[in-house]
Amino acid sequence: MRSKRILQMALRAMGHNKSRAFLTMLGVIIGVSAVIMMLSIGAGTQQSVTGSISALGTNLLTIQPSFQRSGGVATSNQARSLTLADADAIRSLEGVKAAAPVVSTRAQAIVGENNTNTSVVGTIPEYQSSTSIEMSGGNFFAQIEVDQWEKVVVLGATVAEDLFAKSNPVGQTVQLVVNRARVNCRVLGVMASKGGGGMGSQDDRIVMPITTVQKMLTGSKNVNQISVEAVSTDQMTVVTNRITQLLRARHDIQPSGTNDFSIMNQQDLLGTVNSILGYFTILLAGIAGISLLVGGIGIMNIMLVSVTERTREIGLRKAIGALRRDIVAQFLIEAVLLATAGGILGIGLGFLGAYLIASFAGLPAAVTANSVLLGLFFSMGVGVFFGYYPAQRAANLKPIDALRYE
Repeated sequence: MRSKRILQMALRAMGHNKSRAFLTMLGVIIGVSAVIMMLSIGAGTQQSVTGSISALGTNLLTIQPSFQRSGGVATSNQARSLTLADADAIRSLEGVKAAAPVVSTRAQAIVGENNTNTSVVGTIPEYQSSTSIEMSGGNFFAQIEVDQWEKVVVLGATVAEDLFAKSNPVGQTVQLVVNRARVNCRVLGVMASKGGGGMGSQDDRIVMPITTVQKMLTGSKNVNQISVEAVSTDQMTVVTNRITQLLRARHDIQPSGTNDFSIMNQQDLLGTVNSILGYFTILLAGIAGISLLVGGIGIMNIMLVSVTERTREIGLRKAIGALRRDIVAQFLIEAVLLATAGGILGIGLGFLGAYLIASFAGLPAAVTANSVLLGLFFSMGVGVFFGYYPAQRAANLKPIDALRYE
């Protein structure tokens, strides 16, 4: 019964000055909404990036040219760059299902008045299986089109939509512009959407024969990477060791020499990305949490003002028998109610802000239950932490001095 009466008194005190109560909550509202939005951006980015990586497959190895040190300086060893011959040799290894060399560049793709800047991937037909590409229309190119340097392309879902809107791209012509090179290519097919957004999206790319890219767009015989598909995830380590031994032998690397290539496991990449993005999310939440602490300081200041204004009331209550813990409970509950109400309103504002960010800013955002609970409990904790000192100060007032206060 006593707890119910204390709660009623706290609510009545808040109701006497609604404007001041709202302004007191405002700092917490802004702080909680900022935490929700920052966590949602971090979680959305993490889901987008990891989704794009996972869409490539879990038994995929990526081999790239590495850096060697000469005189203490890291330099790219172009003489030992990966080649088409390296990919052919890797393909013959036991445990390797597919090995697709990749040359990449960026190009301006133009169709009539529509154009977009996108990634161009030059490769071979095995790339389709090694990266789990599915087609939503048309076909992937064949080996004969690689051998004959055919000017054909397969479009990502985003590129197809940007260039052709609702019309069917298959059979139509796309012009690719790289530096001064202009190449008109026939569209063979459109890849099914893999989802994900931002830079590196699997839907924002054009795939075409590697020989065509090397001859007509880049003018280089080097290979940017080799995508290797292992027979199973159980053989990833064994296949990695075999590839390492093969490439060291092909590149004439001495036993004491460092590799001029690097091999990245898709699972290792996923773990690294998750770790980095996790720290990024915590950093964003920490920055937003500063505004929540400022809101807590605002609650403490207002509660101290409230204690000063209600000094005679406190003295009267203590004079007629109110215990010290009753005074502490009353002011502490007021602070917690203010902070909790601000937290609830902040959660609603955070949801709205995350939706607006996703809709208009183009950034991935995902509001999670953890972020909502964190915002709510953190706001309650702010109320307890910053309300304790004013509550103690009120409880420590001597009745006779409080009654005489003007």
